[in-house]
Amino acid sequence: MAYVYRFKELVLKPGFLVPLFIFIGLTIYAFVYPQTLAINPGRWYYASPAQPPSSKYPFGTTSTGQDLFLLTPLALRNTIIISFVAALISVLIAWGIGSIAALSSQAIRTVLLTLTDIICVIPGLPLLMTIFYIWRDSLTIPLIGVIMGLIGWGFTARAVYSIIYSLRQRTFVITSYFSGLAMYKIVLKDFIPYLLRYLMINIVGTMTWAIGNEVTASIFGAMKMEEVTIGTTIHWAMYYQAILLGLWWWLAMPIIFLIIFVLSLYMLMVEIDKYVFARARVTWG
Repeated sequence: MAYVYRFKELVLKPGFLVPLFIFIGLTIYAFVYPQTLAINPGRWYYASPAQPPSSKYPFGTTSTGQDLFLLTPLALRNTIIISFVAALISVLIAWGIGSIAALSSQAIRTVLLTLTDIICVIPGLPLLMTIFYIWRDSLTIPLIGVIMGLIGWGFTARAVYSIIYSLRQRTFVITSYFSGLAMYKIVLKDFIPYLLRYLMINIVGTMTWAIGNEVTASIFGAMKMEEVTIGTTIHWAMYYQAILLGLWWWLAMPIIFLIIFVLSLYMLMVEIDKYVFARARVTWG
């Protein structure tokens, strides 16, 4: 049977609309608003230093003279780019290797699973910090995401392999195979409905993992500190002792916006997942 989706039912749900509006608003704030500015928000001493939130500076300023209302969207944008690129690269590699390993011969499966196990046991964060520190003069925002994606696919590949290999043993898959259905049709018809839910939550999880690594590496100074990200903003706040000086807004504003963005994305994926599962259950049941 085919899945029947009526997405009008989904978009009318308050549980979906609220995070959707928040997500769209933050995306516009992070990607569109910085393009309208006549100055570089990352430049130092263009605003009065260490000013609390006010009508002139809604989010306050840093002790290095940066307006956080202008700096926060730029930091959020760069962190989102890093996490999205990392998630895209990681998911593509993981799903490619996991699928091939599950559907191939024993020899190919052994090679791919051995490679996957090697990636899994490598300590990711120390390796990332070492790479970032050595190459930080050459790093760009997209390149940071690519490096993370090339390192962070191991556990996802293992999970994808396990799911697909298990599905291969199911009766309905064996029936499709002996009915003469092409392999790509079996994947689309029998595998995708099971894998789609995991794919959506995996993208959010990988983005969260990349954000955590970016922030951690930046706090330790292993990132390219000239680039404005959530992590480098937190690093400079700690470096200039923002908490001891009472500049709580220097840390609070970027962290709050990052948390809101991640939560809105997660809630969107949860609502989509609940809708897809409910429609599939009704259609198949």
